[in-house]
Amino acid sequence: MATTGEGAVMGSVVALDQYRELLGKNKEKRVRPPRPKISGGEVWGRDYRETEAVVYALLTVRAMAAHHSGGHDHGFDALCMEALDAAYHIEERGHVRLKGAIKPLKEWLLGDMTEDNKRDLSWCLVLLDLIEKSPVK
Repeated sequence: MATTGEGAVMGSVVALDQYRELLGKNKEKRVRPPRPKISGGEVWGRDYRETEAVVYALLTVRAMAAHHSGGHDHGFDALCMEALDAAYHIEERGHVRLKGAIKPLKEWLLGDMTEDNKRDLSWCLVLLDLIEKSPVK
């Protein structure tokens, strides 16, 4: 290394700094999840007393929220899991618990609603209403 001179060492340090800066920029970039496909037929054609329909609805709500917020949020994901658990155990734990689990999801979506995303997030609110208001088997 002594034969290459001091300039080569400084060049390497500058290149390393640029490389680290580039890595830092790439870490900050969050890949926005794609917008989930949602249609009236998919939404209205399901029986939300069935577990499969509840899973579809909550996954769609989760994906749509992630799309519009730029990435998945662990807090929102946990709320979705709580709603799924409440819907699955509705006969044992009651409808009040389901309503209590759906409410924070609705509040979160309403808090994130803008002119640009209101159509998509309104679909999410409809899905949550369908889960909440479907009669117990």
